[in-house]
Amino acid sequence: MFRQIWRSSRVILLALSFVGYHWQIRFISRFRGSRRQELEARVFARAGARVRRSALRLQGLIVKVGQFLSARADVLPLAFTRELTQLQDAVPAAPYVRIRAEVESQLGADLDAIFPTFSRTATAAASLGQVHRATLPDGREVAVKVQRPGIAGLAASDLYALRLITSFMERFTKFGRLMRLTKIYEEFARSVHNELDYRMEADYLQRFRKQFEANPRIVVPSVVDRLVTQTVLVMDFIDGCKVSDAKQLAALRVDPQSIVELMVDAYLRQMLEFGLVHVDPHPGNLLVLADGRLCFLDFGMMAEVPQEDVGTFAKLVQAAISRNLDGIVEAVDKLGFLQPYANRAVLKQAVAMMLDRLNGFRLERGPELDRFIEDFQDFLHDEPLVLQAKYLFIGRAIGMLTGVLTTLQPTIDWWALLKERALPLLNAQAERGSGGKEGDNLRAGARRLVAQLFGDAGALAFDVALDQAKETSLAMLRLPTELDRVLQKLDRGELTIQLDLKAALVRIDQLQRLLDRLWWIVLFGLMTGLGFLLQAHHLAQERDGAFAVAAVFLLSALFGGGRGRERSRSRRARNSPR
Repeated sequence: MFRQIWRSSRVILLALSFVGYHWQIRFISRFRGSRRQELEARVFARAGARVRRSALRLQGLIVKVGQFLSARADVLPLAFTRELTQLQDAVPAAPYVRIRAEVESQLGADLDAIFPTFSRTATAAASLGQVHRATLPDGREVAVKVQRPGIAGLAASDLYALRLITSFMERFTKFGRLMRLTKIYEEFARSVHNELDYRMEADYLQRFRKQFEANPRIVVPSVVDRLVTQTVLVMDFIDGCKVSDAKQLAALRVDPQSIVELMVDAYLRQMLEFGLVHVDPHPGNLLVLADGRLCFLDFGMMAEVPQEDVGTFAKLVQAAISRNLDGIVEAVDKLGFLQPYANRAVLKQAVAMMLDRLNGFRLERGPELDRFIEDFQDFLHDEPLVLQAKYLFIGRAIGMLTGVLTTLQPTIDWWALLKERALPLLNAQAERGSGGKEGDNLRAGARRLVAQLFGDAGALAFDVALDQAKETSLAMLRLPTELDRVLQKLDRGELTIQLDLKAALVRIDQLQRLLDRLWWIVLFGLMTGLGFLLQAHHLAQERDGAFAVAAVFLLSALFGGGRGRERSRSRRARNSPR
C-alpha cells in the first residue's frame, strides 16, 4: 500500500513539474526570432528528458505514456518528442526466473514440458510485456508473449494517479477543458485494461487475420489457442526486418515504394472498410519478410470504429479527393468533432488551405492570409472543435504511420498517393453499394460507363455530382412546406428574430473571468497577510493552514474560469443562429 502511494505521488509530482516548464515558456515568449526558438527548444528538451528518466525509473504505464507522447511529433515540440523516442527500445526485460514462473503458473505445467527450447533472453521487451522465442514438441517455432509479473498492480496505481491529474487539469486549465482530458483518460484506461488481457489480444489477432486472409502480401501470425491465458499468449514466430531498416530492405532487394503502397492500402481498408484498426504501427510491430510481404505484430492496442462511422470516414476521404469542402465539413460534423455554434465558413477556408498545401501550393503572406489567420484565431478561441477520445489512438496511429512512410520515402507525394490508393477502394465500395433496386442499378450502369471513359477520378466526381443533385432536389421538395410553415408562424405572430451576439458575449465573458481572477487574487493577498500575522504570533499550525488556503486561492486565480467558460458556451448556444 505504501509503495502504491509513493508511486502515485511520484507520478503526480512529475505532472506538477510541467507547471514550471509552462511558466518558463511563457517568459520566453517575450523574446523574438531564433533566440526564442533556441530557448524554447532547451526547455522542451529538459521536460522530455525528465519524463524519460522518470519513465525508466518507475516503469509501468509511465513508459507507455512516454512512448505515446514520443509518437506525436505532429502536435508536440520536436525537442520534447526526440528525448522520448529512446523509450521505444530502452525498456529492460524482466528477469528470466520470474518469466518462467509466470508461464508455468498460467499454463499449469513445467516450462520444459511445454517448450523443448525456450530462449532465456527476450527478443523484444515493452512496457507491459515481453516476447521469448521457443519451440513446441512438434518442432513448430513460436513466440511466447508474457506479461510482466506484477504489472497489473503498477497499472492500477498509475491509472489512479493519471485520473487525478487529468481531472485536476480539466477542472482548472483551459488546455484540459479543450482537450477533454477525462475522456482521453477513460479511453486510455480502457485500452490498458484490454492490453492486460491477452485473451482479448488473441481475439483481435484472429479477427485481423481474417480481414486480410485474401491478401497474400499481408502476414498475420497464427495463435496457438490451447496456450492462451490472461497473461500468456503463444503464436507463430515470424522472422523479418523492421519496416524502417533501410539497409536490410536494400539487402533483401525490396522496393520501399511497394511497402509504402502496401501499408497505405492496408490502413485504408482498415479505416474505410473493416472498422478494426491496428493503432500501434511503430517499426517494431511492422516487419518486412524476405519475400517482400508485410507482417503485422502486437494486437494489444486496437480501435473499433462503428460501422456508420466507417461510412462517414469513407465519405470524408471521398470529399477530400474531390475537393468538396461542404462534404468535408459535413463529415467532420457527423463524426462529432464540431460544436453546434462552430463557424463553418472559416473551417471550410482552413480546409481549403490545408488541401492546397497537400497539393504543393505555397501560401504567400499577404493581407488575405493575415485576415484568415486572424479569423481562424477567433474561430479557435470559441473552442468550436470537440476532441473525440474514441479516435485518440487512430490519430496517434496516423501520426506514427506518417513517420514510418516518410522514413521509407522521404519525398513522398501525399496527395498523389492518397488519390492513387484510395480511389479504387472507394469505387469498389460504390459498386458493391449500387445494386438491388432499379434506380441503384441505373446509377451503377451509368457509373461504370463514366469510369470507362474518365477513369476512377471521373467515377468519383460522378458520385459527388449525383449526391449533390439528390440533396438539392430533396431541399427543393421541402422548400414549399418549410415556407408555408414560416408564413403560418408570421400570420399567427409567432415568428421571432434572434441576434448573433457571439462577439459581444465573448468580450463580456473575458471581462467576467478577469473580475473572477481579481477576486481570487484579493483573497490570496488577504490570506497570505493573515499567515504572516499568525507567524509573528508563533502560531505555526494556524499559519500553515492560512498559507494552504492562500495556495488554493492562488491556483484558482491562475487556472480558474471554468464556470465562466461554461456560461459562455451556454450563452453562445442560446444565441447562435438557427
